[in-house]
Amino acid sequence: MADEEGGGGGGKKKMIIIIVAVVLLLVIGIVVFLLMSGGEEEELPEVEQQVSDVAEPLAEPIFLPLESFVVNLKDGRRFLKTTIQLMLSEPGASAYLSVRLVEVKDLVLAELQELSVEDVKQSDAREALKQRLISAISQLFPSKPEWEDPEPIKKVLFEEFVIQ
Repeated sequence: MADEEGGGGGGKKKMIIIIVAVVLLLVIGIVVFLLMSGGEEEELPEVEQQVSDVAEPLAEPIFLPLESFVVNLKDGRRFLKTTIQLMLSEPGASAYLSVRLVEVKDLVLAELQELSVEDVKQSDAREALKQRLISAISQLFPSKPEWEDPEPIKKVLFEEFVIQ
């Protein structure tokens, strides 16, 4: 009789384990389903918000290449080689800066020579450099320009940015 009770108890244990496993699988399946369906609904509005916050790209941007610059960084042991282009919104501004390209390059060199190795390595410092370049170059524009956009320099783009 002891064998029969042990065998019957083993059968009950197997049955309980199977039931617990099935319930666990059901719970896991429901959680996965809810996460998968809930995640998509939450992501769609975020994507829509990001798209609406981004400025509309220029229909026909104008690029003004400033060529390559090689400058010694402040520590004196390393140098920076960079190639820069300006993205402009106005053809008149591009023509204006093209005539004054020597002045533009001088302003860029002055800004680049103020950099240290730490400035060059930090991405937020690069963004600050881009803003300083836009501000410095914008000073060359006349107070009452011939073009519509009062801030025609939209971006400073680094094609190459090498530290050695």
